[in-house]
Amino acid sequence: MAIVEVIALAGAVTKIAGGISSAVKAGKDVHSIMPSFGKLAQLEAQINLAESGKHKGFLGRLTSTEAEGYQIASAKMAYKQAQADLQSVCRLYGPSGMWELVVREQAAARVRKKKELEAQAAKRDNFFAVLSVLIGAAVAVVGSGLLLYGVSFFAR
Repeated sequence: MAIVEVIALAGAVTKIAGGISSAVKAGKDVHSIMPSFGKLAQLEAQINLAESGKHKGFLGRLTSTEAEGYQIASAKMAYKQAQADLQSVCRLYGPSGMWELVVREQAAARVRKKKELEAQAAKRDNFFAVLSVLIGAAVAVVGSGLLLYGVSFFAR
């Protein structure tokens, strides 16, 4: 997901965590559950990106709202609660060492997703920087041409 939809983050965290919890309680194989933990780590990276404000484009950053801040806080709280619940479920119902494996894999997935999201944000910001320079140069050239035309018109 290139653009982080802040409003959906808390719901996605809760849904994925619930699915993981059910799978662990049902005794599913750890390897079949690990992709879901990876998705949860990706959501955390998106929450962190949204918190830093890099989830929006240049113009979108100017229109941040207080409600969006509450949505980000809600997503953070949902993620922390999901992590606490999953830790207890993994330790109670999962095989020994499952939670430690999950923590290691989540850290790796989180780092990968953070780098990917930051690269996308940097690419978007660079595009708008180049675009604004080009528009500024075009305005300067047209303005200079009109100024010279006006001077030559009034000089006669």
